[in-house]
Amino acid sequence: MHLSQARSCRWYRQFEKTAALDNVLQTEIDEMASMARAEEDLLLPVESADFLQELEEENDLFHFIHLDREPEVGEAGPGPSTVSQRNTLLERQLGAKLRTFDDTEEVEKVVEENLEAARIIRMDPSLETRWRLAHNLEVDHPMDGSSPLPDEAFAPFATEMDWKIAEWVIKDGIGHKSLDKLLAIPGIKEKLGLSYTNIAGLHKKIDNLRPRAGEWKVQKLRFKDDPEDLDFTLCHWDVLHCIQSLWGDPALADHLVYRLKKIFQDQGKMKRVYSEMWEGKWWQFTQDLLPRGATVAPLIIATDKTQLTQFSGSKQAYPVYLTLGNIPKALRRQPSQQACVLLAYLPVDKMPKDGLPKRELSSRYQRLFHEAMRLILAPLHEAGRKGVELVGGDGAVRRVYPILASYVADFPEQCLVTCSKYSTCPKCQVPATELSSSNSFPKRTQEWTLQVMEEARKSTSSFSQYFTYCMKKEVSGYIYRPFWDELPFTDIHFSVTPDVLHQLYQGVLKHLISWCQDILGSQELDRRIRSLPPSYGVRHFKNGISALSQISGSERKNMGKILLGCLVGSDMPRDALTAVRAILDFIYLAQYSTHDDDTLSYMSDALDLWHAKKSSFIDVGVHDDLNIPKFHALQHYVEMIRFFGCTDNYNTEMFECLHIDYTKKGWRASNKREEFPQMTKWLSRQENVQSFNKELSWILEQQRIRHFQKLSDSPTHSPSHSPATTSTLWLPKQPTAPGKAISAIELGHAVPFFSTNLKRYLAMLTPGSSRVQVEGSSFKQLPFDHLDVYYSFKFSPETLDDERSIKDVVKATPLKGGRFDTVVVLTGDSAETTSFSGTRVGRVKVIFRLPSQLTLIGTHKSPSPSWWPASVLAYVEWYSPPSQTPLEQKSHNMTTVHKLPLVDGIIPWSIIPLSNIRQSCMLIPRHDKKNISRATWTSPTVLDSATHFLVNNWSSLYTYKTLYKE
Repeated sequence: MHLSQARSCRWYRQFEKTAALDNVLQTEIDEMASMARAEEDLLLPVESADFLQELEEENDLFHFIHLDREPEVGEAGPGPSTVSQRNTLLERQLGAKLRTFDDTEEVEKVVEENLEAARIIRMDPSLETRWRLAHNLEVDHPMDGSSPLPDEAFAPFATEMDWKIAEWVIKDGIGHKSLDKLLAIPGIKEKLGLSYTNIAGLHKKIDNLRPRAGEWKVQKLRFKDDPEDLDFTLCHWDVLHCIQSLWGDPALADHLVYRLKKIFQDQGKMKRVYSEMWEGKWWQFTQDLLPRGATVAPLIIATDKTQLTQFSGSKQAYPVYLTLGNIPKALRRQPSQQACVLLAYLPVDKMPKDGLPKRELSSRYQRLFHEAMRLILAPLHEAGRKGVELVGGDGAVRRVYPILASYVADFPEQCLVTCSKYSTCPKCQVPATELSSSNSFPKRTQEWTLQVMEEARKSTSSFSQYFTYCMKKEVSGYIYRPFWDELPFTDIHFSVTPDVLHQLYQGVLKHLISWCQDILGSQELDRRIRSLPPSYGVRHFKNGISALSQISGSERKNMGKILLGCLVGSDMPRDALTAVRAILDFIYLAQYSTHDDDTLSYMSDALDLWHAKKSSFIDVGVHDDLNIPKFHALQHYVEMIRFFGCTDNYNTEMFECLHIDYTKKGWRASNKREEFPQMTKWLSRQENVQSFNKELSWILEQQRIRHFQKLSDSPTHSPSHSPATTSTLWLPKQPTAPGKAISAIELGHAVPFFSTNLKRYLAMLTPGSSRVQVEGSSFKQLPFDHLDVYYSFKFSPETLDDERSIKDVVKATPLKGGRFDTVVVLTGDSAETTSFSGTRVGRVKVIFRLPSQLTLIGTHKSPSPSWWPASVLAYVEWYSPPSQTPLEQKSHNMTTVHKLPLVDGIIPWSIIPLSNIRQSCMLIPRHDKKNISRATWTSPTVLDSATHFLVNNWSSLYTYKTLYKE
């Protein structure tokens, strides 16, 4: 029998028949298409015919990404064009057409820069020249970038191998005795070409490398009249050397910003943008106080005591970190950039009590802190007033004024640093009994605090009297002289900046969760949390939250993501629910990496809403009053963002991640006795190795750049450059389940009608297909019975700020009970960046790729039709369009979706390109619907058991930005 008579061959050849369609048949097809558009009953059910109208789009379909140019869906196959006919059928599937946000309308920003500031005094020899001289290389030594660096470049090491082995020993912490045993093996040093014979010789070479910030200084501090053996150890670097090391770092040379920039969103300069520190008002005011041409170096200092022992013992370290506001915050957050340096270890020695009163003991601890900080920052007194000449990484010499701009600390340390009475505000003079008030109060200033201390000294004659006088003024009575009294152009109260981690998450949100547990009951809240479905970026608390102890900041953040959705439908008063929503709004808005006057007004509105509704917590009796300092601190966030940029410039979370590298690893490398000198020595070697490595990498990169510049200037050389491609989808290199049987897909992915619906989808792609043909499924069986299936993919959604690359993950896996994520899909061209307009929520059940080769009979293979999409597709089951009542918008502001009724026993579905998936989303089951069996809800099955859901605005900061509507 001829192959064309076989069933599989006949199926394939039906596509070729469309090449012979005459004009009469084409006219019939067009008429059938118009009739299909006029009918109200849809091929693939949607909520209403009105909703369908927005799906009638242009005729260009499925321009898939990540593919070489091939005929795509929407292009004519062999024979006369039938594009419009297929568009009509395909667009009846939600999200079937490739859609993107319309970002053609760009806002032209206005940038004002102070060109008179940061004047260059002179240019020093280039960094490369200085580097060559330091390594005894001739200035004209040929290094074209195409060959490795010469051995002289690794001095004081003999060769590159000599240096690499030393680097390995220091970085990996190889045992000293182990290395000595290795080097004692006869001939090993000669074979490897090593320039040292033991660990002592290696350490000597490492110590002789140019230190990044000078040498560690160890000073002894002692209280007056104390015995000589009762002293305290302070280890620190010279603060000016640390500033010079950051300022002159060649890796940061192209990134440092030296001048103030005012950025506006509009031509009328009505909406100012705040992001980096140089875009804030503090820089502007400080620049006006300095001489013409001066360069501002805003210092960001952070202190945070940390525990060294893990299970027993009380060993602590008290590191002081330093960075510059001239460095972009994205680099400051990367520990590998070394843009934040360790400045000092403050004394943490135990105070001998010796019959001292408790008040005097506390006073000694605080006075010791201020005296240590005074010694560390003493060089800033003159440098901040007169300026110092610093050489930048580009060789430019400027007169720089290092000024303390931001002091980063948690609330207890803020009170310690500013000499404020504990449990009061370190920034304003609000009485402790009025912390819950929304009114404004006079600001604390350095002059006011120092005046109170001076008056106390003059009017009292004993420590007890001094203490009482200061405390009445809500100034700390433990301190006589603060470390900041001589720092120029600094107001320590204003320099204390917001702390998202400790103030918002470990403070405000901690209180809210506790109050919600009291209102709902811990067991009921835990039950709701346990039943939440899994979602990317959200931790699942399988045992609830009430049994957790020593909750970390990360855990608290994850609690905030699910809190509000679990409160909806409970006995919580409506005003209390609205108050929780207002605080969550404030917390998420406070974390924006870019603000303008509009978003700052949103923060103010959220804070006003909190003040309007907060009394409901007192009414239900969960708390007597709200005079809590961390709640009051919310009053100062907007002002601090306007002056110092967004909160990610100075959040303590940025510095806490440095504890491991700068304190814990060094302590573990010591013998735990007199550990701080050992820690400083260990850290110095680590710093020297990393700095030397960065220097070598920088020189090599400069030589490469010069090499390619020479090649590009050569007329005989034409370098080939591959076009830059920007990928927004990341799939596994190989399918997770290659060649998976369709019957197995239907069973494992719980899509019993997958093959039937796939036939309908392929029929719609067929040139010349009509509504009748598709409804009747124009062929009886699929020409394949296996598909390549993926269980997950990653992608970068449309972001609201370009400085961060946000990745999202969607899973559709039958493993471990099955997980099929819910997503927001673009279904119309009316999609906006901050609402649900033009989108629909669906559940991804299968991620698959159509076969490129079809087996027609036996082993004979033929290519699949050219109009089949070659990219990966997703089979999605739809929920209802998102809806929201005015009452819901005022209270929790989350939209609702529900399951659609079955049509002919099938859940409404579509097959869509992956690029139409805007982001993953989390659905929270609604507990306020009647006739539901909540007892059967579990995390793996709740999406199947529940019928009505809330779309969680809080599952991530990105989700909040895109789904939150004012």
